[in-house]
Amino acid sequence: MAISPMKKIALLFTSEQVDAVTELLQGLEIVEIQDLKAQDSWIQAFSSQQVTSPQLSVNVYSDQENSKELVGDEVLRHLENQQRHLEVLRERLRVYLPIPGVVERLRTPPQAVTATELKSLGEGERMVRLSQEIQTKLTRVKVIEDSLEDNRDLMKLLEPWRDLQFFPNNLNEFQFLQAQVGTLPRTADDQAYKVLLATEGLQVEELFVTEKEYGLLCLSQGNPEDILKTAGFQVFDYDEAMLPGEKLSQLDSENKELEAEKAALIDQLGNYQEQLGDLQGQIDFLLTQKSRQVSKTLMANTTHLTGLEGWIEEERLPELQEALETEFGSTVFLTELTVADEEQAQIPIKLNNTALVEPFELLTEMYALPKYYEKDPTPILAPFYFTFFGMMVADLGYGLLISLLAFLALKLFYLPKNTIRFIKFFSILGIAVSIWGLIYGSFFGYDLPFHLISTRTDVMMILIVSVVFGLLTVISGLFLGGLQKVKMKDYSEAYHSGFAWCLILIGLAMVAVGSLAQPYAVLATIGKWLAILNALAILVVSVVQSKSLAGLGQGFFNLYNISSYVGDLVSFTRLMALGLSGASIGSAFNLIVGLFPGISKFTVGLVIFIALHAINIFLSLLSGYVHGARLMFVEFFGKFYEGGGQAFSPLKVSEKYIVLKEHQSSLGDEANKRSF
Repeated sequence: MAISPMKKIALLFTSEQVDAVTELLQGLEIVEIQDLKAQDSWIQAFSSQQVTSPQLSVNVYSDQENSKELVGDEVLRHLENQQRHLEVLRERLRVYLPIPGVVERLRTPPQAVTATELKSLGEGERMVRLSQEIQTKLTRVKVIEDSLEDNRDLMKLLEPWRDLQFFPNNLNEFQFLQAQVGTLPRTADDQAYKVLLATEGLQVEELFVTEKEYGLLCLSQGNPEDILKTAGFQVFDYDEAMLPGEKLSQLDSENKELEAEKAALIDQLGNYQEQLGDLQGQIDFLLTQKSRQVSKTLMANTTHLTGLEGWIEEERLPELQEALETEFGSTVFLTELTVADEEQAQIPIKLNNTALVEPFELLTEMYALPKYYEKDPTPILAPFYFTFFGMMVADLGYGLLISLLAFLALKLFYLPKNTIRFIKFFSILGIAVSIWGLIYGSFFGYDLPFHLISTRTDVMMILIVSVVFGLLTVISGLFLGGLQKVKMKDYSEAYHSGFAWCLILIGLAMVAVGSLAQPYAVLATIGKWLAILNALAILVVSVVQSKSLAGLGQGFFNLYNISSYVGDLVSFTRLMALGLSGASIGSAFNLIVGLFPGISKFTVGLVIFIALHAINIFLSLLSGYVHGARLMFVEFFGKFYEGGGQAFSPLKVSEKYIVLKEHQSSLGDEANKRSF
């Protein structure tokens, strides 16, 4: 089956076994735990305090030696805060690590650990020790950078005063003179400076000149503060115990020491690739712990017993039974529960298709997962989308290139699971593009010496093929919609919204064939009566269903749907339009390159050829992907598919940064996988 059969189960165990059972389920990764508080049958028990959620608890280390137990809401807050702290630490550490190239990064295998190793990474004292070590070095680097910045700012301020040979504060000791040292801004006309020079009773000595200011020593027997303030004079505030020149030398030596220390620390941090891996493992350990603690809130607990309900794939149920028996003997009670009709919509969905069909699940998931009582449309969608995508891109060279690049990416690079599925999806579509490229006789826009259909002379044939494919798609959707209604025992709806329209469209198609092909003229008569009789039957069924002549109105409205089906068929002409446009653009690019004279055709022309066809490939793939999905979602799914299912989400070990090593099915390896 395309949708994996699910079983609803219940587990009952002692309250002391909560952590052990949760760890086992998380290691197996095959059970989705339901929230009992949201179940109608449990609401009364929770509201009356007959049952509660199990208490959350976790041991945490405040330093490398001391630990304490957190309980209740503090547990999740602590795990979230600790995770955020390590995430920030990770980002800060990555700044100092060598940045690998794109190819090197893709060629580097992900960090793979066993469950035991992951637990070891997350042990409290080790986590505290590592985070403190990294935090100390990062903090010291930040302190050094701040000190260097402060020193540079001070040196920039003192540099003009390097040659000053007295302390500004000593000027206050004069008894008969007022003396001040400071700066005056330079202007285009230096009017303020000239005013000071011309002021009677004020002696101005120039100590230095820069582009922006003058350094001045001002002497006066009176009080010159008002004049100096009006001119914009700024007093040099300096109270160090050494002259500015000596202070600059001291700061310069201090900066060299700080720079050397910073370089040493950065060099150490640059070799912390292994510590980064440990840090990432600790983040995944915290996320694993958090998901395990959250799962406890979904259970029901009494003084001595704890229970949970959940979903499991039918074929994995024996595996769970064996694991529970091995780990706990007969102390954990497992039973299957009957699923009521109203719970059908709650059953989680896991699609289970063959290797060739599985990549097309991307499209189904993009639209919506099926509900449990529906059929998975992916096996039917796959051949249609395969055909349509190939027809819209349709170039042997493009298809071979796509498949080759996808093959190399899968063989040479380590990629996330979702990326692998996406690349497999396009590797299969590359085959479709190649097949239709052979049919159209196109290779990178050049005409091959053989073809079944020519994009230059057989335009009407391509249009007819597009409409025929559209007709097959629409009829398939209507037929599946009829089967869905039969399964739900809505027989009248199954006929007049599904099967009847299948027969009407088939009849109209027979009329078209019989009218265009004289040897098959009899098909026109058969098709005409097939369409008429089913149209009348729609009216009859509508009247019977409504139990009054008022049903005729509904029947006529139903017959009006013929306009929407015609629109659906017209929509499929895009298969022709996109296929012809891609071929025409490719041919135009080849013509441009062909105009290059002599050797330039194989130098500059080759570069332009690659660039232009790369653009055409990208646009063709984008158009094929989007328009193919549109045809599936609107013209196909719209006839029968409801969707709205929830994905199966079992309790799992976090693999945000690390990947758990594959384990064999032996009990020893399974025990290792569950050792959290």
